Amino acid sequence: MDANGRDRMIDASSDSKTLRPRFGRVLVVLAGVVTVAVLVSLAVTGIGPLVRFGPLALLGAYVVWLLFWSPAVTIAPSGVIIRNILREHEVTWPAIERIDTKYALQLYTTAGTVTAWSAPAPGRHATFRVAQPELGGLPESTYAAERSVRPGDIPTSESGLAALYVRRFWEQLRDAGHLDSGVVEGTGVRTHLLRRETTVLVVLIAVAVLAAALLP
Repeated sequence: MDANGRDRMIDASSDSKTLRPRFGRVLVVLAGVVTVAVLVSLAVTGIGPLVRFGPLALLGAYVVWLLFWSPAVTIAPSGVIIRNILREHEVTWPAIERIDTKYALQLYTTAGTVTAWSAPAPGRHATFRVAQPELGGLPESTYAAERSVRPGDIPTSESGLAALYVRRFWEQLRDAGHLDSGVVEGTGVRTHLLRRETTVLVVLIAVAVLAAALLP
């Protein structure tokens, strides 16, 4: 990735790109290290403490993973896939009406607004800490609503980098004439529950509660 927070732009014809919070990766690794240390300490203390408090430690690590690693934004030829904590939204390109970054990456669609948990906007004063070259070369749709660049559009921010990819991909499709028909199949947005992640969370909560309540 270069100094502007942009690596090679994806090609709308074939490639896909998945973006996750960069700082979130550090938190997940730290949580994993702490969890392993806690489990080892409990095991040394005895089987009772390990059985009683081990599930709680695992639950904590899993929640950190759910919050800071699992969420992602995937830009693909079929559309944008926004994976939040326990839900995933698949948005087709024709369904996207506007892209905003005021609070986080938000896709305004024919079926409503979809917000990306993994791409929050920075503080409003972030613009003052950014060199002017970093604000150049942004997609033209970045300036559709305002003449100035919002803090959330800065490419080095989570929301700005995601918006950069989405806008570039959308503009490639538009310029190639793929969006000229304006036809949207259904609502253009398909939302579903992440069943595996939800099941694991429910099981860990149940086991942690039972272990803490039933064991002496």
